[in-house]
Amino acid sequence: MAAEIHFVQGGDSPVLIGAGSETLTCACGNALIAGYDPLRFLGVAIQCGGCAAVTTTLALPDGQTRPAQVIIAEPSTAPRTDPMTVPAHIAVIGSGEVERLRALYRPRTPASNTYTVTDALLDEAAASFERLCHAALPAIDADGLREHALGWSVGHLRARITAGPWACMEDVPTANAVTHLTGFLHFVATWSHHPLFPAMAATAAERGFSLHGLAPFAAAHAMTMTGSVVNFPTPTGYPGRVESFDVSAAATGTVLVQPAVFDRFELPFGRAWEPASLLAAVSEAIAAAQGRINLRNPGILLLSPGTAMAAFDEALIEAVKAALASLGRKNRGLMAVAPIVLRLQPTPDPLTVRFGYGLFPLVNRHYSGAALPG
Repeated sequence: MAAEIHFVQGGDSPVLIGAGSETLTCACGNALIAGYDPLRFLGVAIQCGGCAAVTTTLALPDGQTRPAQVIIAEPSTAPRTDPMTVPAHIAVIGSGEVERLRALYRPRTPASNTYTVTDALLDEAAASFERLCHAALPAIDADGLREHALGWSVGHLRARITAGPWACMEDVPTANAVTHLTGFLHFVATWSHHPLFPAMAATAAERGFSLHGLAPFAAAHAMTMTGSVVNFPTPTGYPGRVESFDVSAAATGTVLVQPAVFDRFELPFGRAWEPASLLAAVSEAIAAAQGRINLRNPGILLLSPGTAMAAFDEALIEAVKAALASLGRKNRGLMAVAPIVLRLQPTPDPLTVRFGYGLFPLVNRHYSGAALPG
């Protein structure tokens, strides 16, 4: 980053004018940035017009959230004689700092999504939980899925391994346990490097690392893999929590992605479903979101259905399409409804599965807010 020069001062005027209360000066005393705010000018190298020394602003400090709307300063040797005014909601970031932040904040797709379920893998999950939560993974009885999903899953799978021949997809409870186990391990592998991972883990831990607790982070990963830029807000509460995230949009910079638990039909404790009841439940969820997602706060409603039988995903997608056709005009700030599912694929080895996400954004054709991401 020190080798880059992003602005060359061509006279006595500051190169940049921000909305801060400080002035960034060269060692010789020449003013380089007026209205300087250290969190709005990151990794920007300016060559002084008086002494030719290069001053580089600081990188984003640890614990600070990455700015959502930015101007990327590319290396340049052209002298700038007129100051550039930067609005208060915009940050100027040097290209080298941008690359550092991209690497730091983007999820890291694990090298493999294949998991062989053994006692060693269960030990790994228990150790990861203890490291994140500073407590032993709770021992949960056979009916405790709602009490603590990860604890129940590890206990169920230890019992199956001890009992003798078994398979990951042998029945609904076992497949459910394997999904929670592999979903948790995939979450840790994908996000543990992220500066906000402690808050992410605390948020998912509140739901016992259930599929609903993991769903927002699975969706954020899936959106990143399709080219979107995802940004988590500053954690709220103590200890911090992240309850939603933003996705880059062409017109306004960011749009809200608001997760919602949609567990009315979740196995093993949900109701039986058929098309009419599913449509009614989806319509209710869309209507309930209007207080959080609307023209003032445009966004995407993320639905987490949890564990469901085969064919439910397709039925849910059709229900969302039908609900948007009838209700979409009533909420023009709703960009899309996006079911997110965490699922397994079998392999020839009965003790090995592939873990993956299914994210299905369905656009509201009546949306009239900011441009859609990507």
